[in-house]
Amino acid sequence: MEGYVKIKYVTQLPTKFPSFAFFCNLPQYIKEPYKRFLENQLREHFNLTGCPVQIYCRQK
Repeated sequence: MEGYVKIKYVTQLPTKFPSFAFFCNLPQYIKEPYKRFLENQLREHFNLTGCPVQIYCRQK
């Protein structure tokens, strides 16, 4: 693997439920445990308790 995964920026998608697109250099290396960590951080920071949150990792 060349280097580390670097998240460049995040944007919220225009969907009914909160969905976020994380743009990074190596999205194929982001595994489910880290996605759950990101989801939990979003829930805590934006008070998203009780609603489904979708996270998408895309190539920058």
